[in-house]
Amino acid sequence: MSSNNSKRKSTILPLHIDTTSFTGTQPPNNAFNLWRRLNKRQFPIFILLTILFFSLFLNLIQYNQRPSIHNDLLNLHDALPPVPLTANHHAVIIAGHAIYKGSPNLDDITNDDNWILETYQQGGQVNTYIEHIRKGIDILKDDSNAVLIFSGGETRPSAGPRLESFSYWQIAQLLLDASNDIPMESKAGLSERMVTEEYARDSHENLLFSICRFAEMTGNYPEKVTVIGFEFKRRRFENIHRYAIRYPIEQFHYIGIDPKDEDPSREEGELLNSLRPFEKDLYGCHSSLKQKKTLRNPYRRRHAYAASCPILAPLLNYCPSNNALYTGPLPWIS
Repeated sequence: MSSNNSKRKSTILPLHIDTTSFTGTQPPNNAFNLWRRLNKRQFPIFILLTILFFSLFLNLIQYNQRPSIHNDLLNLHDALPPVPLTANHHAVIIAGHAIYKGSPNLDDITNDDNWILETYQQGGQVNTYIEHIRKGIDILKDDSNAVLIFSGGETRPSAGPRLESFSYWQIAQLLLDASNDIPMESKAGLSERMVTEEYARDSHENLLFSICRFAEMTGNYPEKVTVIGFEFKRRRFENIHRYAIRYPIEQFHYIGIDPKDEDPSREEGELLNSLRPFEKDLYGCHSSLKQKKTLRNPYRRRHAYAASCPILAPLLNYCPSNNALYTGPLPWIS
């Protein structure tokens, strides 16, 4: 039996030689072969990645083709009249401090009862507000290149929708009409160069918003800025607000007029409530300064200066966490 097995020949399998390894010819690597190689677990992943890729691609196309927000805001159906004061390059800014609720009568404007005042404003500050306005009119008379801007919004809940800026503008008209040293034909021209800025809620916004308002009415940004206010607020405007918007110091002028009575508490209040907080928060967008602005906006007003002054939009929206100075492009920095 064993001899018969030994005589049986072993089966020899044919040798297969992979000629592709010599010729260098590889199977075609096309989409069909890729499709075949995907197993059941990989196939859903492949489908999801493909959908994700095309979704991102379509979103990118839509993003690039969409109109900008700025254009959406500017392309309104309501046309604006021509810019009226194109020859003017000097912005004279008066920040509002209170709201007048009295009659349009010159005899009533000095009465505290006709103003909505904080306790610390009573007993003499109204006369100083009027002196600020008189000084603005004097500059307007002497400088035909100037535009007088009264700045301040609807800041007092008890005043209703009355504006600080309109209160000052109204008193300026009364003072202008009562003036005997201004020719009648000149009064209309002076009045045309008085405008209101209606959204500011603090002194930083008084300066920045008024510059934008100047641009809305002149078509250019001011080559010179004069601010009229209290003397004890000089450091705040010159060293903080001007610095925060990087307006050139040689083009900036501050005129300080204080009440006649000396009150040390004014300096102390300025230091504690405004100067030091703004030193730590240049743009007034954190903690106590932010809260003040919220409280001074009882009627939920919101400006559109980012649309009318697009080059200032980044500055208007700037709120650094580390109190860093804004370094973006500005129209008064060459």
